[in-house]
Amino acid sequence: MKGFPKNLNTKHDYEYIRANFPVEQWAPEYQMLLDSRFMWLPTGVLESEAEGIVDATHKVEVEQESAEAPAKYIQYELLENEKAKIFRLGFSVEEVESILTSVPTVPTSDVAEETGYMPGL
Repeated sequence: MKGFPKNLNTKHDYEYIRANFPVEQWAPEYQMLLDSRFMWLPTGVLESEAEGIVDATHKVEVEQESAEAPAKYIQYELLENEKAKIFRLGFSVEEVESILTSVPTVPTSDVAEETGYMPGL
């Protein structure tokens, strides 16, 4: 294999990039494992938008099939997805967080700036 892998499909792939590439390249991939473990799941249908909860982990979306159809208000909650890539690969949240926080410093780079990766946060 030449260069940074385009696809990371196994835990071994992640361990390989951490051992063979600079932190600027692999840290965003590990951060993405953490960030992508949540998903919005519908929890119910509401009579009105005002009945819903809206905060960092809740939202209400309006769905309308046509201009004549009545609007439906769907309550969503941001929940951890047990089938997320981090878990399918055999990582735990604690393991990935530990790997990311063990990085002493990450030099500023375009990759770090684009992803917003900040070690220890």
